[in-house]
Amino acid sequence: MTHPPRRVAAAVLATAAAVLIAGCSSGSDAEDTAAKDAPAPTAAASASVPAPDRGADPGSAEPTAPTDPASDAVPSGPKVPESELTPATGSFTKKEKTYLAGRVPKGTDPAAVLQLGQETCDRIARVAEVDKDAAIGGIITGQIGGAKGAVTHLCPDQEDVLAAAETGFADGSYTVGATAKAGSVVTPGTYRALTPTKDCAWTAGTRAGTAHRVTITAATKTFDSRGCFAWAREGR
Repeated sequence: MTHPPRRVAAAVLATAAAVLIAGCSSGSDAEDTAAKDAPAPTAAASASVPAPDRGADPGSAEPTAPTDPASDAVPSGPKVPESELTPATGSFTKKEKTYLAGRVPKGTDPAAVLQLGQETCDRIARVAEVDKDAAIGGIITGQIGGAKGAVTHLCPDQEDVLAAAETGFADGSYTVGATAKAGSVVTPGTYRALTPTKDCAWTAGTRAGTAHRVTITAATKTFDSRGCFAWAREGR
């Protein structure tokens, strides 16, 4: 189609933030203690993820509100019928029209809505090229918004990043196995902290630790973490 050129988010790769590489500890109490005595992780360059929507900066020790990685919120109200989705000039491709269906509020230029989806794809790709963990964490926390629809319809080459985000969760307090307020569900398994801070700490039931890898067992009822930014499940 012919429509206004895409604007790539300028802040995505403007700076690189120093982050801590995830340690190799498991969720056991003994291994958590060993992790505390191990040398401090080295720093590595990480893409700085912009936060136009919600969520804390990857380097912040403050918890991020639990977010549903699969969320693809669309503004409420009347939408432009699919049959009327046409740009000012040219035409939309089939996949572009599929993406736009049900997403364009009345009175809104569908090309502008499409551009936002394309910019989301650009942001994911550029961040993932530098630091895939930062891209996954950005989707999990909502710093990269609208990822599910954009990836599904506009940039399926980023489906591995989206898939990793959909089984992860952000810093916060959870009841294991229950759906959190924002839609995330923490299930038993082994998780790795993404771009954690030096203050990363968690409690899993009665266990507590600072390791950057934790195993949540079937017997674990609650999980809480602070300063770990986001968690990605291993062995999906």
